[in-house]
Amino acid sequence: MRIIYAATPDFAVPALKSIIKTKNDIVLIITQPDKANARGNKIVFSAVKQAGIENNIEIFQPDNINSSQSLDIIKSCNPDLLITAAYGQILKQELLNIPKYGCVNIHASLLPKYRGAAPINRAIINGESVSGITIMKMDRGMDTGDIIIQKEIFIDDNMTAGQLHDELALLGASMIEEFLCDVKGYLSKAKKQDNTLASIAGKITKEELFINFNDDCVNINNKIRGLSPYPAARCYIDGKILKIYESEILGETFNNKAGDIIYFDKVNGFVVKTNDKGLKLKKVQLEGKKELTDKQFIIGYNLESKFLS
Repeated sequence: MRIIYAATPDFAVPALKSIIKTKNDIVLIITQPDKANARGNKIVFSAVKQAGIENNIEIFQPDNINSSQSLDIIKSCNPDLLITAAYGQILKQELLNIPKYGCVNIHASLLPKYRGAAPINRAIINGESVSGITIMKMDRGMDTGDIIIQKEIFIDDNMTAGQLHDELALLGASMIEEFLCDVKGYLSKAKKQDNTLASIAGKITKEELFINFNDDCVNINNKIRGLSPYPAARCYIDGKILKIYESEILGETFNNKAGDIIYFDKVNGFVVKTNDKGLKLKKVQLEGKKELTDKQFIIGYNLESKFLS
């Protein structure tokens, strides 16, 4: 089977490796254009492009995958199937019609819940105990296509978005391999989504990164987990941004005001008061500095105020 793979970040690399293992013919990888790194002096390849180069697969990086030039290139590949995974552009109907068996997407949620760009982050932020992968047949909507295969994964109380990301990437890889063993059979059994159960997982905004310590401890802890390691929940300490990567809910309650630093010492750690309980901040990073454990941060930081905002 002639396959085009449209994907960009590291989430999509395990699936690419699984497709390669099936001995199908990956005729083209489509990925987002190269970008300069944070300092702007080095071009960085996407994770999928790098993996494609290592496996001698042709790479195509259009600014617009739906342009007439892009469509001509895709048609010239005569694909049987196009598979996408966190590619980064919407595919229009003219493109979806090109492959013989259509286009399928590896989506990191149990559709119809969490359609959109940030399903992994949103699931943990919202305190979900279950997530999963959906392989769906693509249509013109955003993650609205028929469900081909769906499998669940358990989210424990300490799992971060980064950890869930890695587990889902591996699950998606095994599921796409399973699908490719019987494409016609799986497509014939695809089921419509129940749109009444749909929810949207929109991109994380800059405003959402900041913690409101007037919120309950569980919600704040979920936000920290759901944004760790990237883009990271944050607050202000002595007027400087402090990113928080790991936290722990304490059982005891305190009479302090929300945002008060209750403890900042090597014995008790770094503990802040939320609306209802104490929250221990276990891994943090001050702006311009490296990530530290709470005890490392306490040793090296001269605390001026006793309040986080």
